[in-house]
Parts: sequence; structure tokens; C-alpha cells
Amino acid sequence: MRKENGHFMTIEEYQNLLGNSETQIMSNIKIVFEKWDNASVEDNLKCFKQYMGLKLRLRRKQLGLTQTKIAKKLNVTFQQFQKYEKATNSIPLSKLMLFCEATDTDIDWFLRPIRKMNKQIYINGGR
Repeated sequence: MRKENGHFMTIEEYQNLLGNSETQIMSNIKIVFEKWDNASVEDNLKCFKQYMGLKLRLRRKQLGLTQTKIAKKLNVTFQQFQKYEKATNSIPLSKLMLFCEATDTDIDWFLRPIRKMNKQIYINGGR
């Protein structure tokens, strides 16, 4: 992710953004969106992964669930689910669908803001 000085945010810097309150998580989602544009495909993929991790955390917190409870529903360790939230690992689509089923969340809850903000991974259709 691009920072003010033109450098990209490391995973460690991103993990420091992770907050516990819904307000803090929403603020961090805005930060990710601000950094998303005009970056390389690789950096846009990182932004997408970070956005998804923050949205997972936000929904889990909204429902008052622990990482352990969600992990059991996804049949992964709590450490693996933590990696999804921290954007260390991408959540596979199958696990995202399980998350949505387990939390009664429409998958569009994750995707609608990306479309609304016109965020893209590939710049100008390039691949």
C-alpha cells in the first residue's frame, strides 16, 4: 500500500492498523481504499486482501464472535482465521462462503463497497 512518502505499507504496518472497535475498523477500511488506486496489480491485490481481512474482522466483531468460534465453523485453526483477518493469507472463496453462511451475511456485503468505490485490481484492464 502506498504511503505519503511513496513507499508501500508492509504487512507489519498494516497489522498495526487492525483495531478492535467497529469505528476503528471502518476507519482502517477507508485508509485501505485511499491507498488502493494508482498502484501496481500486486499492490492492488494486497489492498484487496487487507480490505477483505478488515471486513471479516468487522463482521465478526459486529456479531460478538471470537476468532476461535468462527474458525471452528470454517474448519480451520483460529491461527488460520487470524491470518485471514490480518491479510497474511487470503481467504479462499469456499471459506468465505462458509463464513457468510455461518454469520448470515450476504457475500455482497463484502463486494458492494468495492464496486461502489469503483476499485479495481487491474489498472486500465491490464493483466
